[in-house]
Amino acid sequence: MPTSTRPSTRSRVNTRQRLLEAAAAVFAEKGANGVTVDELTTAAGFSRGAFYSNFSSIEELFHAVVELQAHQLLDGARALMQHLDEDWSAESLGELLRGLMPEDRSWFLLQQEFTVQAMRSERTRAAYAEMHAGLRGEIDEIVGSALARLGRRPLIPISHLSETVVALFLHGMGNDHHGAGVLSADTAASEVLPHLLVGLSAPA
Repeated sequence: MPTSTRPSTRSRVNTRQRLLEAAAAVFAEKGANGVTVDELTTAAGFSRGAFYSNFSSIEELFHAVVELQAHQLLDGARALMQHLDEDWSAESLGELLRGLMPEDRSWFLLQQEFTVQAMRSERTRAAYAEMHAGLRGEIDEIVGSALARLGRRPLIPISHLSETVVALFLHGMGNDHHGAGVLSADTAASEVLPHLLVGLSAPA
């Protein structure tokens, strides 16, 4: 019996993944409130039935897309962190941080839309808070581990340092996309964040 259900389980996982990938592009283009189930399923090449067997609403799918993209970015940060060691320089650290910048602008658009929705909707605000509570611990662990690999320790609570890093990271990406401001994502990663991390930490 378990053997016979394996293909079905794998197929459902693949269907869900394709829906998430297709939805990211559609949401980035039209916004979460400007799309229909038919548009999403057409983009993924599935029927409405496939959609509703995986998600109860467009809102649920949108939240799942945002969370998936956030985890993918954190996975990338963990991978890059393996290249850190105590024999570092601000230049080498900046080079690594630059590798974290998503090339596809959809990541930033979806993260910002989720933030705006959370400000307007109490239900979305609850989902936003829950997702970020889970991500916060992961981000703190990544930043803390990165400093440890550099032979340093934070001078302020790690949660404060992590949130400062994320805020600067997002600000630079926002400047890239809307064309205002002077701090680009590349400059933030290569020139500002390395010095910020060093300035707010000390040798261990």
